[in-house]
Amino acid sequence: MKKFLAVISCLLLTAVVVYSKTEEVHAADKSVKVQRLVKSKDIKSDDFFVDAKWLKNKMKDDDKTVVIEASYGEGKDYKKAHIPGAFHMDTMEIETEESTWNILDAETCKEVFLKRGVTKTTPVVVYSSDINAAARIAFVAYWLGVDDVKILDGGLKAWEKADYKVEKGNEEAKAAKDFGADVPGRPESLISTSDDLLAAKDKNPDLVLASIRSWKEFTGKTSGYDYIENAGEPEGAVYAKSSKSSADVAQLMNNDGTVKEPTKIFAAWEKWGITPDKEVAFYCGTGWRAATAFFITKQEGWKDVKLFDGGWYDWDIAHQKDPSKYPVQVGDPRDKDKVKILN
Repeated sequence: MKKFLAVISCLLLTAVVVYSKTEEVHAADKSVKVQRLVKSKDIKSDDFFVDAKWLKNKMKDDDKTVVIEASYGEGKDYKKAHIPGAFHMDTMEIETEESTWNILDAETCKEVFLKRGVTKTTPVVVYSSDINAAARIAFVAYWLGVDDVKILDGGLKAWEKADYKVEKGNEEAKAAKDFGADVPGRPESLISTSDDLLAAKDKNPDLVLASIRSWKEFTGKTSGYDYIENAGEPEGAVYAKSSKSSADVAQLMNNDGTVKEPTKIFAAWEKWGITPDKEVAFYCGTGWRAATAFFITKQEGWKDVKLFDGGWYDWDIAHQKDPSKYPVQVGDPRDKDKVKILN
């Protein structure tokens, strides 16, 4: 009987301990708050990232607002569900394989936006299931000179999470005829090719070339792309921790697809000399990931930020033709014994 009671007592004690631990875990879970760049009550008129509530109110208050769903291809997901009134834009309309995935000329890109009714003074909000696709299209609008360009933080999921309705099928836009200004309106924001980068570095030797690529890409262990044969980085590039692979900017994002509050990531960048007081050109493989970093820093007040659109792809092509003019670094540049300069 005593043995039986002892066993029962042990079981009860174990249950109490487990329950207590479970309560502690739940309590800890509740205390952990997701740190987001976008805070609904603090959104300012000059911010680049906005939330679903802000967008809904904007669409209600200003019927000239154009919402664009950005994605590669014909927009299968868009047809299944999109924000009411949103237009699909295929990223292939502003870049092509033939252009080595560089942004097309300004006149071509202008026509793409005019087809959606976008002029210089049209408020534009871009969203996507891929933050980089949204940033890519938003960057082109910004570069062209559209006055008011925003990105919906969290994309369609954030819209649906707010319990706002969606629509199916395609939306037909009323094209605009006159953009209202010469393009590009913000030419200083884009460094297109490797030659343009060399010219920018000649103009400012202190320009910081910041790689948004993953550590394996940055140190030359992989090119990151099946269509880029060689691995490495332009000589002098520094590491802007952002990506875990060539298809993400996971270090900049929360699990729900919203952008993180960037204090910690900026601290990591600072160790590599990437600071808001300098001229900084962000790049990746072909410009998508770098566009996300561009807008995060712009929102946080960085003044002299640029996108090196050609990225590693363009530099590698140039290096194959003239290694001495376009030298490549492989390895961690902080360790002179391990880094190799290919020239």
